[in-house]
Amino acid sequence: MKFFKKPGRILLTIMIILAMICPYRVHMYKTKIEEIQSGKLQIEDMPYAASDLHPYSAYLMAIPYIIIEVTLLSLYYVRTRDA
Repeated sequence: MKFFKKPGRILLTIMIILAMICPYRVHMYKTKIEEIQSGKLQIEDMPYAASDLHPYSAYLMAIPYIIIEVTLLSLYYVRTRDA
């Protein structure tokens, strides 16, 4: 496991994994919203109408991933700067 011995490699690995998960989750949410709008998926206790949903609102789900990525990137920079 020489890969993890250098400073910041674990942070780099986590950042790469999150960079792959984020687009998948956005696509999944966008698909769910499109299914709700088309009527394929029915939700009984929905607090708003299906026509109020917009598929591009799924991109808002990427905001937490972006915040985590920026935080990890800054930690990675600080960690590798001194080494």
